[in-house]
Amino acid sequence: MASQSSAAGRARGAAADDLAVLKAAARLTDRDRYLVRTVAEHRVLTTDQLTALAFDNIITARHRLDVLARLGVLRRFRPHRAVGSAPWHYLLGPLGAALLGAEDRDDKRWLPQVHAGRQVALQRSQRLAHMTGANWFFVSLGAVARRGDGQLRTWLTESHTAEFFYGLAISLSALASLPQPDGLGVWAEDGREIAFMLEYDTGSEHLAQLARKLDSYARLAQVMSRYQQQVPILLFCFLTPRREQTARRALAASTDSLGLSIATTAIDPQVTCPAGQVWMPLHGSGREVRLIDLGSAIPELDRLARAVGNPYC
Repeated sequence: MASQSSAAGRARGAAADDLAVLKAAARLTDRDRYLVRTVAEHRVLTTDQLTALAFDNIITARHRLDVLARLGVLRRFRPHRAVGSAPWHYLLGPLGAALLGAEDRDDKRWLPQVHAGRQVALQRSQRLAHMTGANWFFVSLGAVARRGDGQLRTWLTESHTAEFFYGLAISLSALASLPQPDGLGVWAEDGREIAFMLEYDTGSEHLAQLARKLDSYARLAQVMSRYQQQVPILLFCFLTPRREQTARRALAASTDSLGLSIATTAIDPQVTCPAGQVWMPLHGSGREVRLIDLGSAIPELDRLARAVGNPYC
């Protein structure tokens, strides 16, 4: 009898959960569903970032995001700041995981995202600011694309970038020694495309440590060449001109840099769009060019841009 009661209780609980999902789904717009999936794919996005991606003004964004949080499709938190208050940071909520699971026909796919311990760890992570900054790089491109001034055809996170390289038939043993860029993207403009890997630098690493990363990127280039694949251009985004200048000297001094396509900039992507004329090749003319124009000098990148597909966005 006890086991039958327990089974009946679980059945009632499952029915109640399904009903909650159905009620939430009935209140969601296409834009809401886009927001939920975008947050899920990129783990954490702020109010301002979601506004840039999907809204015309922040008042409307705040109101709608508040609704989504109250529904349980999103969760949110504010990191502690010694001075002032941080913006809301949005995570995937339990109902959001259930909705995406139903859409993807995989009920378990998104459950790890909403594990309380994992989300608390993210809130307290020292990498949170770095993740938010790297996301701003892609959000800024996405916002420009939303206005019709280009297209962000691919936006892969650090973990999805590793999956992409694995999908190129790179062995798991080789992956262990390969780099971990902060993202992989394909930007399209003026009928052209450019594929890139992003290193978003907050200034916390010593310059020698930064330059040593080129060794792993050089190994990536060697591995990809075995499969007749061209390694994407490597973009270093620095937050200050001084950091960029000293880093460029350290990167240029590495012999590994000679076999790689590298460009740098010093911008805050929340303020300045990375698509603009802000990029300077590490080796070359010494003049700043647009992101899309970096590919003009490296024709091989066009082929890779067409080959990169994004199964996540």
